[in-house]
Amino acid sequence: MDNHFDVIVLGTGLTESITAAALSKAGFKVAHIDPNPYYGADEASLSLDELVKWVDRRKQDNHSVTHYGEVPPHARQYSVSLAPSVIPSIGPFISSLIASGVSRYGSFKLLGRVVIYDGGILKDVPQSKDDIFQSKAMSLLEKRRVTRFLMFAAGEFENSKELHGQENSPLLDFLHKTFLLSEATARAITYALGYCCFITETTLPALHRIRAYLKASGRYGSSSFLVGYYGGSGEIAQGFCRAAAVSGGVYILGRSVTRISVDPAGPECPDLKSDPRFVVEVDDFPDRLHCRCLISSTTLLPGHLRTLADVICPQISSCGSPQPFAMARCIAIVDGPITVSLDTKDSGTSEVSDSSLLVFPPGSLKGGSDVSAVHVMTAGPGTMSAPSGKGILYISMPLLTNSIHSAETLLRPYLTAVLILFRAEQQEQNTLICSTFYIQELASCTGNTSDSLVGLLAVPSLSAHTTQGVDEAAVVAEAAFRKAAAFLDGEIKDISKQNVFWPLLAEMVEGEVNDMQW
Repeated sequence: MDNHFDVIVLGTGLTESITAAALSKAGFKVAHIDPNPYYGADEASLSLDELVKWVDRRKQDNHSVTHYGEVPPHARQYSVSLAPSVIPSIGPFISSLIASGVSRYGSFKLLGRVVIYDGGILKDVPQSKDDIFQSKAMSLLEKRRVTRFLMFAAGEFENSKELHGQENSPLLDFLHKTFLLSEATARAITYALGYCCFITETTLPALHRIRAYLKASGRYGSSSFLVGYYGGSGEIAQGFCRAAAVSGGVYILGRSVTRISVDPAGPECPDLKSDPRFVVEVDDFPDRLHCRCLISSTTLLPGHLRTLADVICPQISSCGSPQPFAMARCIAIVDGPITVSLDTKDSGTSEVSDSSLLVFPPGSLKGGSDVSAVHVMTAGPGTMSAPSGKGILYISMPLLTNSIHSAETLLRPYLTAVLILFRAEQQEQNTLICSTFYIQELASCTGNTSDSLVGLLAVPSLSAHTTQGVDEAAVVAEAAFRKAAAFLDGEIKDISKQNVFWPLLAEMVEGEVNDMQW
């Protein structure tokens, strides 16, 4: 095998996979390496057998993880995500998914019901003006105030008098003072329409998210979000890796990088001119790999190179501070249906969906967090993630600091509450088969203040945000692509619009861009 490449990418997370696919499609010679035997890295989609092996490996590495229960029969029919997320119907990620052609490798469906936990019960969150006027939970005056806010949020609010001077105030305060919304309505908008993670999140980034999600509603259906089949992000990352391989990318999985060194170009590889050359040594691999440009997730880059890397952070208006330190997560396998009824008032019928999003605002659950909002995603046979009659619950809590509590201590109250809520709504007994609790640490996304090493790029390993994480991945991937392409073309400069992110888009057959499978 030829061991000289233009680019070597370390890690097969969503960001790295999008970057590798774009570079490979642009004609660069790419090698993609991951120490795991599967695609997706920390966002992988695993069968239950693979999940148990993943738990065992993390325990050996002294990570915080616990697993309860026996693996059920037909374990390979489950596809569980290590970092569950939804896909906004309009945004950078869906554009990359379509323009790259990777949408043909997967199937998607609309996210079902979005509900918020309020006073011990689940309440639907209006996602449009029609939902507001059909709601029986709000007074006519409250409906008018909410409608006024939605019209404000859907427009060009940046220079409005309503927002002036309140850009950095908490969104809850802004909704109370400016639009006179009730506490319950303001909390629903803040945590289940703006998807704020913390009570301190500021108004302007949240308004950008709300505007984006309002515009996304109606593109494919009533919901603003799609969910991917077979576990979501991990399966989609594998699709981008497949696209890279089709364009000539070389893949090495299940092999750890043992050493990375930096050497000037020499007679061994004269085509590398005078640029630095990265030498990558892979465990149980006979040849050393050479490249001009090295792109890595921050978690896989050795410490001595991490301080020299050009760290690429997501630059989108909906990214607001504070940034979480880690995510506490729970994966629970349930014996019993997890479908939530979805009323369709226009047709007079009632549909059901096993892909829903439940939001627990800060302080809403006794024994829960007073600081963080908690998201609970459901998945089942409708997304090809579980066998018939079974369901998967994903519980996620962002953490501002390193918690002294385990993921189980933090999330067990929410798991108990969700199981009780489903039993009450469906009047059926949902039995917990097995559960896994773990902490996912998030590498801080801080740009390098010193002179970075030319050709060395680092990207965040994953995003903590349930609704905008995939968009952040696409934005970072495009920035990494442009910087790498500019450098490899011989021009070391800032991100350039001259480099086309998906060069084959113009060659696609007309109408193929809408080839989403349902």
